[in-house]
Amino acid sequence: MATLSNQQIKQLFAKARQAQDRGRLHEAEKGYTQLVKAAPQLAEVRFNLAEVFVRLGKAAEAAAQFEAALKLRPNEPAIWTSYLNMARQHPNPKNFDVLLDRAKPVLGKTPTFAYFKGLAALRDSRWDDAADLFNSAISNGFRQARVYAEYGNALAELKNYTDALAQFDKALSLTPLNDMILFRKSSLLQTMGRIEEARATVQKAIEIAPNSGRHYTLYASQTKMTADDANIPKMKTALKSKRLGDEELPMLAFSLAKGMEDSGQFGEVFTYLDQANHAVARVFPYDAAAVKQRIEDVQDLYEQIKECRGPVSDAAPIFVTGAPRSGTTLVEQILASHSSVEGGGELGLIQPQISDLLVSPKGGGKLDGNALLAECVEAAKEFQSQLQNLFPDATHVTDKSISSFSLIGFLAKAMPNARFVVVRRDPRDNALSLYKNQFRAGLHRYSNKLEDIAVFLRQFEEMVEFWRGQCPDAFHEIRYEELIAEPEAQSRALVDAVGLEWEDACLSFYETKREVRTLSATQVRQPMYSSSVGAWKKFEANMQPFLKAYGPIEE
Repeated sequence: MATLSNQQIKQLFAKARQAQDRGRLHEAEKGYTQLVKAAPQLAEVRFNLAEVFVRLGKAAEAAAQFEAALKLRPNEPAIWTSYLNMARQHPNPKNFDVLLDRAKPVLGKTPTFAYFKGLAALRDSRWDDAADLFNSAISNGFRQARVYAEYGNALAELKNYTDALAQFDKALSLTPLNDMILFRKSSLLQTMGRIEEARATVQKAIEIAPNSGRHYTLYASQTKMTADDANIPKMKTALKSKRLGDEELPMLAFSLAKGMEDSGQFGEVFTYLDQANHAVARVFPYDAAAVKQRIEDVQDLYEQIKECRGPVSDAAPIFVTGAPRSGTTLVEQILASHSSVEGGGELGLIQPQISDLLVSPKGGGKLDGNALLAECVEAAKEFQSQLQNLFPDATHVTDKSISSFSLIGFLAKAMPNARFVVVRRDPRDNALSLYKNQFRAGLHRYSNKLEDIAVFLRQFEEMVEFWRGQCPDAFHEIRYEELIAEPEAQSRALVDAVGLEWEDACLSFYETKREVRTLSATQVRQPMYSSSVGAWKKFEANMQPFLKAYGPIEE
C-alpha cells in the first residue's frame, strides 16, 4: 500500500468516522482497516475499528483491536470502558471478570468501575452488593440511564419495588424511548399487580420496537386479546421478519397462538404453537431416558435413608409443588392470603442443593444412608437461615419451587415440621397449558413436544405414587378441578392441611398484594374461573400425539 501523508490520514479518518456516526458500518470498517495498515501506531483508529466490529457483531475481531489499542495507550479509560461494555455480553463470565481485574489500575477509583462491578454482582445474584455498587456509581456522578436501570433490577430482586420503580423512571427520564427499560418497568408493574399500568407501559415499548418478540410476550401475558387487537397484525409482520434460529421467533409465535385462542380463532392456534415449539425443541432437545434414570436413582437413594434417624432441621416452610402449569400459583396465592403466611414464590434454594447431593455427595464417593441424611439436614439448616434473612418477620413461608415433588421424602426427613401440598390437574389440560406457554430458555425441555410432555407427566405421576407409598402422611393432595368447582371447601381443607386456622381472606386471594413472578401472575389477580377446565377438548385433534403417548386416563 502506498504511504499516506498526514493530511490523507486525517481525511480518511474523518471520512471513516462520519460513516461510523451515520451507521454505514461496512464503509467505516473498510476505511479504518485501510488506516490500520497505513498508520498502525494510531490507537484511536484501532479503538474506533473495535467499536465498529462490536456493532457488526464481530466480537473476536473487536477484541483484537481493543487489545492493540491498549498496547498503544494502556492508561486510556475510554478504551477499557468500551472493551468492558463488550465483554459483559460474553457467554463466559470469566472473560469479563479477568478484564475487570486488568482494568482496575486504570478505572478502579472511578464510578464507572463501580458500575461494572455491580454488573458482575448482579450476574452472580449478589443483589445487595449490586445495589450498593450501583448506588455508589450514581452517588459519585455516573448518572446514566443504564446505571439507573441496573440499579432498578437489583432493587427489584431485593423486593424493594417502590424504589426499583423510581430508578426505572429516572432512567426513562434520560432515555424515554428506550424500549428495554420500558419492558423492565412493565415486568415490575406486573409483578406488583398493577396490570393496567404494566400493559400501557409495554405498549409504549411495542410502538418503539414493533419487531421485538419479548415485548409481545409480555403484552400477551397481561392481555386477553380480541380479534381486532391492533397488536396481532404487528406480531404477524414481526414473525415474518424472523428466521429459524432467531430467539425471538418462538416469542412471537407463542404470543400469536395466545391471541388466536383469546379471540376464538381456534383453528389457527396450533399453527403457531407448532411453529414455536418446533423452533425451541430444535435448540433444546429433551433426554427422556436420562430423566427416567434420574427418577430411579432418587427412589433407590431414598430407600437408603428412609429408616435412618438423626438430628434434623427446625425449618417449617410450606412447599407447594406439582407439575408446571397445574395450578400451583393459585394454591400458593390462597395460602399467601392468610395473615400468617408470606408467599415466597419459586425460591429454588434448597432443591438444587439436595439434587446435587443425590448426584454427587460432598467429598466425592458414595454416602451411606446416615451420611446422606446428615448432608440433607445441613442443607435444610442453611435453607432455614436463608428464609429468616429473606423473610425476617414471617411466621410461615411458602416455597413454590416446582422440582420439590421429586424430593418430598428427602425434604420431609430433613425438615419434619415442613408441610407439603401437591397439586394435581387433568393431564390433558396440563399438557395443553405446557405446550402453549413459553418457559425460560432450556427450562422444561419436555414442554416442546407433545409426546415428551406425555412422558414427563407419567413420570410425575409415578413419582407422586412413590411418595404416597413411602411417606403417605407427608403431603396433602389437591386437584385443580375440584378447587375450581368447590373453592371454599377445598380452600378450607388446604388451610387445615398446612396447620392453620381458617381466614376468609383466603377466598379473596385475588385481592392479595404480593409479588407473583410466574406465568400465572395475571390470572391470580382475578377470581377463580372454570374456562381452563376441559380446554383441551377444543384441540382434541391437535392433541392426538399426547393422547396416544400418555395412554388411558381415568375420568
